[in-house]
Amino acid sequence: MHVLLDLYGVVLDHEKMFRGYRDRLGEILSERFGGDADAWRRAHDDAFVAYVQRVNEADWDARGWAEIVDELDTRQLVEMFDRAGVAASPKDPLALSRELEREAMSHVNARYPDARPAIERLTTAGHKVYVATGGGDTNEAALRGAGLWDLIDGIFTGHTQDSPKSRPRYWAGIPERLTSSRGHADVRPGDAPEPRGPPALGRGPRRVDARLSRKPISTARRLAGLYLYLEV
Repeated sequence: MHVLLDLYGVVLDHEKMFRGYRDRLGEILSERFGGDADAWRRAHDDAFVAYVQRVNEADWDARGWAEIVDELDTRQLVEMFDRAGVAASPKDPLALSRELEREAMSHVNARYPDARPAIERLTTAGHKVYVATGGGDTNEAALRGAGLWDLIDGIFTGHTQDSPKSRPRYWAGIPERLTSSRGHADVRPGDAPEPRGPPALGRGPRRVDARLSRKPISTARRLAGLYLYLEV
């Protein structure tokens, strides 16, 4: 069976990643460009507020996800340099942004305690494990930091799908990747809304709610027990 896990909320703790990323990013920028690490963190926080506002105002149906996000990430990094009061200005802010994201994320272990044993048990049983995130390709580094990259068969991101995860087009093409005579399971956080895709494949999609929530079809109280529901 092919198992599709939501990266954040099921495998990784988003808040832990955000805090760890912010702390490490401040250290990296201080080491490379000078200035105080805390000043860089404050610059990140201020720029992030503006970033979120622009995300909410963006017309995600007018352009591709990658084009919009690349533009937003570039602007955020430039604003961080301005707010930190550092004279140096990145020649290629987008490339630097991606480099910083990967380096910072790779130093953060944000996985839930039951994530690795659960995924190990699934792979040992012969299941293929994929993750989906509304974030970008740099989340590969988040999986590396969590010590999970070697267990994952594939990752779907905003970049690979060129769409927000809430849009139907995000899921286009994923069914073909997950097609199996044994079906597939779709695992999301307990408070996640029903997705508009992927369409049914084999016996799926079967919702196995890994974080406890509102009337799921099946509820695994711990991710480590997920394999039991896949054998039903």
